[in-house]
Amino acid sequence: MNVSVRSPRGVITPWLRQTVAAVDVRAPSECILARMNRRRLSLLVTLVALAGCGSPTNDTGTDPDAAVTPTDAASAPDTGTADAGALAAYSEPLCDETTSLADLSTAYVNSAEGLRAATRGIALRRYPIGVAFIDVQSDAQLQGWFRARGTFADVLNGFEVAVHEGGHIWDITMIRTEWPYRVREDLVIRPRRLTNFNRSEILTLHANPDADSYDEVYLRGQSGAQGFNTLLDEYLMYTHSLASRFCTRDGLPPGQRISSRDGILTMMYYVELYLKLARTQHPADYAAIIGDPAHVALIRTVWQRAEFWIARSMPYPALGLRDAQIRPWTYAPENLMEIEMLPR
Repeated sequence: MNVSVRSPRGVITPWLRQTVAAVDVRAPSECILARMNRRRLSLLVTLVALAGCGSPTNDTGTDPDAAVTPTDAASAPDTGTADAGALAAYSEPLCDETTSLADLSTAYVNSAEGLRAATRGIALRRYPIGVAFIDVQSDAQLQGWFRARGTFADVLNGFEVAVHEGGHIWDITMIRTEWPYRVREDLVIRPRRLTNFNRSEILTLHANPDADSYDEVYLRGQSGAQGFNTLLDEYLMYTHSLASRFCTRDGLPPGQRISSRDGILTMMYYVELYLKLARTQHPADYAAIIGDPAHVALIRTVWQRAEFWIARSMPYPALGLRDAQIRPWTYAPENLMEIEMLPR
């Protein structure tokens, strides 16, 4: 197998300014993108005045053997609710990834209206929670997440990016004294907004930053100066990224691999290290986190949901690039204990 992984380092892209008035978005020249062959833009905000231009890495690689098919027939996806064995702790309805999109493809027109109709139609059929994330975006915002949108295949391949970024926008528009995290259609968890230490400190405990494709975007520079609430937002949205990509994996071009599992495993690792730093070096911040039942519920619920979709995706090698490297960081006992130590 010869996987050619493109550089995760960013290129300059215009920054979309359509967001809540309270957020001061930086100039286009300061923003970093990685989408498809690099990194993509992420709407990361602090509520005081800044929006970090962190970008969720969605690296791709070319692999002639990486068809989006299960590794064995017994692992073939199904529909309904997965709630057996290791998945018993968490359950949610699975998407019907066999639902035809042929009529949407035939009707697609490359215009603002056409893009909205296509993405909304995909969401309704394959990932219903994504409807709210599509609807909250302006036409300019929605168009901005697609590197190409000339064909329906382009739109389907970029759908999970629009879900991820629309999820950030949905959260931002709903923030008051609490930060709402839309986990599922039937579940929005609302922890308090916290002011706490910079997530850049995660680098001090990181097992191998040089091997991490995400650290430059999330742990360094202005993005690294953000705290726990925005880290939790990425933790949630990378779960949506994996789930929505799983449900639209037929849109991944043949021979291409993508970092869907890599992203959520990395965010799980960052949450663990942030909790470790809080517990051992920032006791007041740790007390604020574990003293808020909604924060604890969010961390635990998203962790379980992430594991649910990771398990569902494992038969599909094309949905990961370096996940085998990242997993030992995330599941090292000294890190996993931070999740286990949370109040029940």
